[in-house]
Amino acid sequence: MHTPYLSCSRLAMAMAAVLACAAAGARPVPAGFEDLVAGQTEQLDVRLMGRSAGVWPVFVTPDGVRLLDPEPVLTALELSEEAKAALVPALAATLPRNGHLACDNVAPDSGCGYLAPTDDPTSIGVIHDENEGVLNLFPARQWLPSASPVRDRYHRPNEAAQNALLHQQMFNISGGSGYMSLSAMGTGMLGVFRDGHIGVDWSYNRQQQRGRGSRDTLSFNDLYLRNDLARKHYVQVGRMDRRNLSSAEGGNFAFSMLPLDRFEGVRFGTTQAYLDRAVIGQGSPLTVLLSRNARVDAYDGQRLLQSFYLDSGINDLDTTRFPTGSYLVNLRIFEDGVLVRTEDAPFSKSGATWDEDSRQWFVQGGRLITHDERDHRGALQAGLRLPLHPNLAMTVGSAIVDNIAYGELRLEGRKALGTHEFTGSSAMLRGDDGSRGVQQQATYRHRVSGTVYHQRMRGGACRGNYINPESLGCSDALSASLSTPLAGGNLYFGYTRRTTYTLGREQNLLPWFDDGLPPGAPWRPGDREGQLTRTLQANYSRSFQWRGMSLATRTGAFTQHTGASQGPRRDNGVYVNLAVSRVVRTPMTTRQDRVGLDLQHGREEQPRAGYRIGRTRRWEWGTGYRELGGEFNGRSNGQNSASASVRQQDDYGATAATASHYRSRDQGETSYTATHTSSFAVGRGGLFWGSEYGSGAGVAVQVDTPEDIELNGHAAEVRVAGARRQTLRFGQRRLLPLSSYTLTRAEVQDVSAHDVAAAVRVEGQGSGQSLFLPPGKLWMMPIELDLTYTFIGSAHDDEGVALHGARILNAPLPALGNDGGFIADFPQREKTLYLLQENRLMECPLQVRERRSVVFMVGAVRCQPLAVDRLPSKIQQQARVQRLLREQALGEQLPSVAGGTL
Repeated sequence: MHTPYLSCSRLAMAMAAVLACAAAGARPVPAGFEDLVAGQTEQLDVRLMGRSAGVWPVFVTPDGVRLLDPEPVLTALELSEEAKAALVPALAATLPRNGHLACDNVAPDSGCGYLAPTDDPTSIGVIHDENEGVLNLFPARQWLPSASPVRDRYHRPNEAAQNALLHQQMFNISGGSGYMSLSAMGTGMLGVFRDGHIGVDWSYNRQQQRGRGSRDTLSFNDLYLRNDLARKHYVQVGRMDRRNLSSAEGGNFAFSMLPLDRFEGVRFGTTQAYLDRAVIGQGSPLTVLLSRNARVDAYDGQRLLQSFYLDSGINDLDTTRFPTGSYLVNLRIFEDGVLVRTEDAPFSKSGATWDEDSRQWFVQGGRLITHDERDHRGALQAGLRLPLHPNLAMTVGSAIVDNIAYGELRLEGRKALGTHEFTGSSAMLRGDDGSRGVQQQATYRHRVSGTVYHQRMRGGACRGNYINPESLGCSDALSASLSTPLAGGNLYFGYTRRTTYTLGREQNLLPWFDDGLPPGAPWRPGDREGQLTRTLQANYSRSFQWRGMSLATRTGAFTQHTGASQGPRRDNGVYVNLAVSRVVRTPMTTRQDRVGLDLQHGREEQPRAGYRIGRTRRWEWGTGYRELGGEFNGRSNGQNSASASVRQQDDYGATAATASHYRSRDQGETSYTATHTSSFAVGRGGLFWGSEYGSGAGVAVQVDTPEDIELNGHAAEVRVAGARRQTLRFGQRRLLPLSSYTLTRAEVQDVSAHDVAAAVRVEGQGSGQSLFLPPGKLWMMPIELDLTYTFIGSAHDDEGVALHGARILNAPLPALGNDGGFIADFPQREKTLYLLQENRLMECPLQVRERRSVVFMVGAVRCQPLAVDRLPSKIQQQARVQRLLREQALGEQLPSVAGGTL
């Protein structure tokens, strides 16, 4: 075997000799260099874009290189059988060395070490780096191994997560002169089995009015047991509504007209809750080959899509944030800030998940739950969503409610042309009872965004049948909007047209579905024509900064036509709004001052002017905040109002309260509102309380409780799912709610606190944990702390002589200096320093004279002699201490301790 140094030197000398001979008229090769000119076998490190196959024999000549055994080399590089069959003949032949492209170790040139892959799958290029003894291979792109392993399309829940009960609740109260309203609502998830949970959604309302008594209602909107099957299907039993069907949990069904009311029964179907959106969001693969660390800028024409900072080797670009469409991506590679080359690659991204594996379906059946308290014959509903094309999907659904059948057909499409995106949908409904319905929607997004929506429904309400839950509405609706950026602001146009056919609710004085209407109630005169409302509006809004203040302006005009039983009404008007705010920040507080002015003029009203003045002050700390505010509003018609508010978030929830007083020229009224939200979890680790509002899953954090009861203050900082950071104290327990079926990340790190007497370090900080938790799952995150107490001083005996060279027994630390000085770090707060100087055992009380941040200054301490048997047992039992005592003949009576480091 030849060493790289000798091989390279001799080969370089041979090449120089050959060139010299050529220049001199092809004189004979100098003696001793004939074998080098003829070629020799060298051991080279064979690499493929940073991946090493090991050291292999290569036949090297001044003109080229040839692998002596190429097949095992390609096997070591983990290339496919097809790649080996195509590349072995090429590597067995002599290839150009391309040594001039190798990088200089001292001052590498930009773009060195790279050879553009060939388009011929049966050929390969190489670069022979003589200085490093490396042979770099550059095959066709189709043979390159993947830069990263293929990701699973479906998330896997964290196996270590525990089943627990997670609940979030909200309480509201409001009232005024003669009335009071109280409401409470909550959502809970209880994890059962490995992939199951019990869900509950409840609400309570109490309405009380002076002279009319009170009314209480308690309802359970959802109460079900769900079990997920193989991350693709689910079964759900109990009381449920349609909400899950319109989300990823139930398959993203967008039925807008099909009757899918709340029922008690069973539901089977597919789920996309576990689908990895990052994998689906990737378009066609984009791979870039780098010989050195580089920055890669991806462009669509002149528009920068994203910048990547990549290591050398084979890199697959993350195209999750790339816009949808089919276009040519220009990759610009920069090394050391210098553009070394550009590459063009075709790219396609549909922006939809309508691929072959996205067929979704559900079937459900059971007993309807309605407010009219009638016994229904039951309901059976089903839906199917099929991909027809990467940009087109069809959804079909059917429902049988009280022996009346309904069907809805829906088409959804999306098309991207460069930076222009078009989406649209069209749906049609038919029912055995004569119900008819159509719905269309189209959206365009670019610099200008526009939407058009139309719906026409002819259901049971058109025949006066309101009391049945399957009675669909009776209305026509058309709306269109257009918005575009303009001069630093936004210009908006909107048009709505709606016709509603009613049974005369005001005349019957009966609440919908509560007590019901008489069957076959007759139409009142004029109701068949319905009520038409048309509105056209335009406004321009802009926000900007000026001299430390934030200004927001809004100017608009509108026209409205309303058809009423007393005759049509038309109103035209203009309005101007101006809001000015200024924020003043200090280390402890934030203050916001607000001033607003509103001007409005309508056709049938006198011009009105209004103003508002407000101030808010906010105090923040590690775990929450407190906010106080006040506002005064006035109008030119004599109406005035004033309000005061308080908001607070702490360890036990978020609370807000507002008191308002309204006064006009002839009357006044006072009202109040208050709300509180919180969450909690109960699991094997006990009860955890939280102040945030989550969605079915959570992280339970518990910080170590130190032995030093005097130690308090902030110990660690936790951040979950990109939410506001949570600063936790020693020994604190906290629930951090999470959204279930969502990939999130939980991170913990140290926190600097001047009120903590020890240096605090969180063990394992910064590593983070990726979490994917189904509902009813709780991830335990104990935070272990490494505390360090630092004492600085000097030790002396009774006579004031420095105890130079004394050994500290409390912890394995260096011996004391010549002046008796020491800097001692302890994992706990020590009150006594134990020293061993030759054969003298001493105890030194540590009395803190001054504290500087996390350092205790104890000054000169006087030490007293100490008997061996009075040495604390936790120090006696240390093997290191026993060894030191025996060396001074002081430890004969001490028991020996097994283990430990002597």
